[in-house]
Amino acid sequence: MVLRISLLLTCLFISSLGAAQTGASEITFTIKIAGIGVDGFFEQTSVSFNFKPNDLGSSYFKLTIPTSTINTGINARDKHLRKSKYFDVENYPTLSYTSTSVVHTAEGFKLLGKLTIKETTLPIEIPFSIDVIDGMKYFNGAVELDRRDYDVGKNHLILGDLVNINIKVPYSEN
Repeated sequence: MVLRISLLLTCLFISSLGAAQTGASEITFTIKIAGIGVDGFFEQTSVSFNFKPNDLGSSYFKLTIPTSTINTGINARDKHLRKSKYFDVENYPTLSYTSTSVVHTAEGFKLLGKLTIKETTLPIEIPFSIDVIDGMKYFNGAVELDRRDYDVGKNHLILGDLVNINIKVPYSEN
């Protein structure tokens, strides 16, 4: 399965100080089941961050997602994904990402950090750039994960293994 989680972290940056937003983020994903993409999103997120392009040492991003807010547009499938075989929302009500550093790259920037899903915390890097879309600046990033690394589902004949995460965050230089 290519479980494609697109993180659309919709937050406003206030000056170069950090900001915390709850419910302003949109997490979308596409998962391939039997080769067919299934779209969905997480209805709630909380993100806090501090981004200073001239002082990356003090920059950070932190994201928390209530796993119970998964929404694929089909209630029965959503209930199935909330069970212990997948997100186990009863025992693990959130998943989280916390950056440990932000670095400049030839293509833009990269978040280095740790993603926690259920009992598993693993390091991941999320490359991102600052792009203009419809006259607004956004952070845009992507990363690929293997869902089995986080014990989300077992080996499955029709469910792919890879997760592609895309990030889109409004950015203001005020």
